[in-house]
Amino acid sequence: MKIMIVGAGGVGGYLGARFIRAGEEAVSLVARGAHLEAIRQEGLQIEDAEERYTVHPAHVLEDPAGLGIQDLILLTLKATDLETGLESLRSNVSERTVILPLLNGVEYRPRILQHYPRADALEGCIYILSNIIEPGVIRKKGEIFRLCWGKENFDPADYAAIARLFDRSLPRHKPTADIAFEQWRKFLFISPMAALTSLYKISMDQVYKEHRAQLRRLLEETTALARAKGIPLGDKEIEATLAQASKVLPGAKTSMQLDLEQGKPAEIEALVGYVVKEGKRLGMDVSEMERVYKHLKAEPLPGNHHE
Repeated sequence: MKIMIVGAGGVGGYLGARFIRAGEEAVSLVARGAHLEAIRQEGLQIEDAEERYTVHPAHVLEDPAGLGIQDLILLTLKATDLETGLESLRSNVSERTVILPLLNGVEYRPRILQHYPRADALEGCIYILSNIIEPGVIRKKGEIFRLCWGKENFDPADYAAIARLFDRSLPRHKPTADIAFEQWRKFLFISPMAALTSLYKISMDQVYKEHRAQLRRLLEETTALARAKGIPLGDKEIEATLAQASKVLPGAKTSMQLDLEQGKPAEIEALVGYVVKEGKRLGMDVSEMERVYKHLKAEPLPGNHHE
């Protein structure tokens, strides 16, 4: 199987390494800069719990144009890079290509199909703590790993080869026709938490301790939006999300907060602006998220690019 990982950072690089270690020979990584050069020269090094190993991808490059048609493309980019990433795949996609987005946020399949209407686009979400600790080296933290993938009216039997790949290479995965629910359940945590950690410039545990009422209000607005879109989130998911927030490691920050601190483009639109704009489109009350969004967009933080 010809597999391409577009955005081979902490998440994509880890997945690619697992595929290679499971025996896949045609794995290509799309990366940039010093990380790309380090992988080319030394291989991709993974630090996973007590285990360390190095893999050597078939191809490591910035422009995938010369790689030909792929069987499976995983999009593990920042949402801010999605359009550029999709445009770079013009010579890699056919009607037999399965494209699986694993980005923060929801509803990426329609955007993929706008670029590649003949492709087999899925939806997905992933739970993992992994990041680049130096060029060419990825560290996965803890035991957290869960990959959900599928689409509406999805029959896993139609994707048996991909299911077998994931069975032999990943700690756990879940093919499902209820992928929208899985995406929104994750979004319910990361959207409000990214909004408030970035607004107040504090860690997730501090948000829970100091701004719990506001966090609950954002959870309620996001849940109501999900229900308006046919996703059955409710009070059970709100309470589960608050319980999750109460258990985060002290000092842990969201990726959006870190991007803003480091002067990188941040996923404000995918994680915060989406709720505001989609909520208004559907006539929902998203006033609390809108207040946070306006503050985030108005403040001249590094990486906060106005659209």
